[in-house]
Amino acid sequence: MIYLIGGPPRVGKSTLAWMLLERAGLPNVPTDALVSMLQHAAPEHGVRHGDHPDKAVPAQPFLHAFLRAVADGLDPADPTDGYVVEGDVVTPATVAALAAEQIPATAVFLGSTTLTAAHLSAAADDWLTGSPAAEYERTAAWIRERSTALRTQCETAGHVFVDTGHAHEEALEFAYEALTGRT
Repeated sequence: MIYLIGGPPRVGKSTLAWMLLERAGLPNVPTDALVSMLQHAAPEHGVRHGDHPDKAVPAQPFLHAFLRAVADGLDPADPTDGYVVEGDVVTPATVAALAAEQIPATAVFLGSTTLTAAHLSAAADDWLTGSPAAEYERTAAWIRERSTALRTQCETAGHVFVDTGHAHEEALEFAYEALTGRT
């Protein structure tokens, strides 16, 4: 089984992936590694880090190829064999593409519709460290907007969306249970 975790930055995707590793022994990879590789090794494909609105679009063919390779390496006879892939290029379209290819996958999407600049500035060292306050404000607003749009996409497509903006730890527990089928 492939366990997909999608959503904008700073909403708990990596934390949830680590929960799956610690509790279920499921290895994981952040899609940031794929994006970094493509940005540096094959810039002509237009895959790059950042908060541009089409970030996930050019990454999809490469993400799908990677996920097909992961699926090929899984033992279909072992229900505990799985892999976690998390990142902001994992989208509802990613899940639909896997379903169309009959690749076993389950997904949860995280967001924060209430994220504030203060929350971002209090977070661990990240790409915003040292940025002016206005950049924290802009990024928090962008994450809230992406979260709201993602929630709508998930409602339309029937995917689980968990807002981690309130009761963060409880929200991650709910996402873990939804992803592993323990709800």
